[in-house]
Amino acid sequence: MTMTKTKHKALTAGQAEDAAVQLQQDLVEIVREEIGMHEAIASVFASAVVRGLRRRMGGGELYIPAPDRSDRDAGIRREFDGKNLVHVMAKFNVSRTRVYEICARRDLKDSQLVASV
Repeated sequence: MTMTKTKHKALTAGQAEDAAVQLQQDLVEIVREEIGMHEAIASVFASAVVRGLRRRMGGGELYIPAPDRSDRDAGIRREFDGKNLVHVMAKFNVSRTRVYEICARRDLKDSQLVASV
């Protein structure tokens, strides 16, 4: 975990408590989705994690890196044929714009490869 201290507007006690409750709810949902834990047990687990985070990192910002999307992007480029946009959008849970952005990067890489040969 990476914690950084940055200057930001301090939250009121009520806002901080609301943020902690939201974090706990998010963690419960994540644990249930990722490992199928029963909600009551996931809630106990999430509550403990939030308490620990508040104790260790309270007031700081936590950087959570985004997942590597290179496999997903490669799948989109592989599957998209120009006629199956709705299918690709649904399968990969991305927008129309995102499909075109990802495929445009492939076209850019292909043209750079040809230019270097």
